[in-house]
Amino acid sequence: MPLDFSSTESNFTQFKKLVEGGSTDTKKINELLVLLKIAIIQASIPTEKDHNQQIVKETLLVREILECGALYSIKQKDIKAFDRFYAQLTPYYYDFQKYIQPSPLQYNIIGLHLMKLLATHNTPRFHAELEIIPDSMLDNPFIKYPLLVEKSITEGSYQKVLSSRSQVPSEHYLVFIDLLSDSMKEDIANCSEKSFKYLSLNEAQQLLQFNPQQLNDFIVKRGWKVQGDKIIFQSGSSSVEIPSQQLIAQTLHYAKELERIV
Repeated sequence: MPLDFSSTESNFTQFKKLVEGGSTDTKKINELLVLLKIAIIQASIPTEKDHNQQIVKETLLVREILECGALYSIKQKDIKAFDRFYAQLTPYYYDFQKYIQPSPLQYNIIGLHLMKLLATHNTPRFHAELEIIPDSMLDNPFIKYPLLVEKSITEGSYQKVLSSRSQVPSEHYLVFIDLLSDSMKEDIANCSEKSFKYLSLNEAQQLLQFNPQQLNDFIVKRGWKVQGDKIIFQSGSSSVEIPSQQLIAQTLHYAKELERIV
């Protein structure tokens, strides 16, 4: 069944208006999204033998639908849905580029895909994806951001990753940087439990970049014991006293130095 272009364009206009307007009518949004997904299946795709004007119009519309769907899925924090949309977008960004003009959202969405790979600890796939990205794209802010985050992870500069939240190139990146930050804070907490007999509340707050209330909630979540102004770790080393204040100061110093260099 061929694509009903006019009806699909109308449904997409409604969908985009609801999504970009911050509508809470998820029922209507999802109903429109189902119709748009059906339309995507019906759309023609360009080939060497056939890429007439109508096919190009359909291709551009489908790409915009997929992009809007991808950004909406991130807004909903539905990572699996984002993966599906990105997989469908890939040929539109690479295979069909000789038939259609580049999308203004292309860099943003590719960068989000890279951030998703970092946030889900899929570093091998991250580097594999970089291999297919043209060198000319690497300086784009949307692509450069995940590259800098990955560099900080490789250097072990957790504090720099945590502080990068204020530097995201678009609000959609916050979902993945927060996911990555939560994961790193858990890693820092696990290491602290094994390395220290105790940490002062102030030291823990600096390490984890929490405000007092966030730290209190984290302490409850981890089941840590607090005595006075110290967090006592039951699994910490009982035979070796580790100069935690010195290590924390060094960590913060290295983070500042790396930031200055970069």
